[in-house]
Amino acid sequence: MEKHQPIDESNTLSASKVKTLENCSWSFWCNYHLKLPQEAAEGTKKGSVCHWMFEVLLNPRHEAIVTKAILDDTILNTPSLLCLLKKFVKRIKLPMHDSVLQHIDQMILVGLKSDFYVKGGTLVSPEYKFDIQNPLFRIKGFIDKPVIKGKVIYIDDFKSAKQKFKGEDEESNMQALFYSYAARKIWPNLTPIVRFIFLQYPDDPMMIVQFNDNVLKGFELYLAEAQKRVNVFNEFTAKSAFAFDVKPYDGGFNGKLLCGFASYPDQKKKDGTKMWHCPYKFPFSYYVIKKNDKVIKTAFNESDLPALKTGETKEFLVYSGCPKHRNVLDDMRNEPKQTPKKYTNALDDF
Repeated sequence: MEKHQPIDESNTLSASKVKTLENCSWSFWCNYHLKLPQEAAEGTKKGSVCHWMFEVLLNPRHEAIVTKAILDDTILNTPSLLCLLKKFVKRIKLPMHDSVLQHIDQMILVGLKSDFYVKGGTLVSPEYKFDIQNPLFRIKGFIDKPVIKGKVIYIDDFKSAKQKFKGEDEESNMQALFYSYAARKIWPNLTPIVRFIFLQYPDDPMMIVQFNDNVLKGFELYLAEAQKRVNVFNEFTAKSAFAFDVKPYDGGFNGKLLCGFASYPDQKKKDGTKMWHCPYKFPFSYYVIKKNDKVIKTAFNESDLPALKTGETKEFLVYSGCPKHRNVLDDMRNEPKQTPKKYTNALDDF
């Protein structure tokens, strides 16, 4: 019988990891090998606040104030909820503007009105951590809000995106496949049903996804192949499959669209808002903590890094930008504001 080596912790698979690998090899390299820092967009931060609020409110003892908030059509009239909301907004460094609070308020209401407590069901946990090991692959992650009701386990995942899934993202959604596969392994006698709840769609927020056992068995084969790619991923394969070279398909957010249309950092749209682009498209400088050449932590600002532990070193690095877009940036300069104590070029051309 063939023996299989244990899969290294750093090579375990997750829905976001596999999706990134599928979308762009360079993005995968920057995210999971270099671990470059990213500045979260305002929309992402608002989604995090909603997620934290839902985690707290899932406790059954809060059902009365949730009911009141639904009747009031706002959580802002309930002092305890408003206080909690402001705490989370401050934690993630969002502006404490009325417009920000009101937008998050409306998104939270969409979630609370969407069968929040799954009537007649039993909540397993606000987040259920899983680590499933197979001889050919290993997957890890969290199942959001698993609720058992009869012979079904509902998995509710709240989305703050401006658009619902389309095309392949809807029909074979990677996150839904991971959730369903993990749930089937953990609760083999229950049927997993994933419910994506889009918080910016108050009139029709819910998208239901369900896979049969044949699809999930096929997904096992896909995971085995993905694990092989992750295990041998290196600097060379990082340049093997750029999103830039793929024509968008199926109406989803994929291919060259993932690069974004900005021609330079902080480019503004006509309405004055910042034009979105891949976080790894343009050059930037950053700080990194390493131990035995392994990246421990990165940050744009040195002050955001923790104190060094025994055996760790700190460096100041410059990321050169995505190779597919560097020709546009030849004349750009991204000099650090102050001379670093140690300078290393993080990404020379291979």
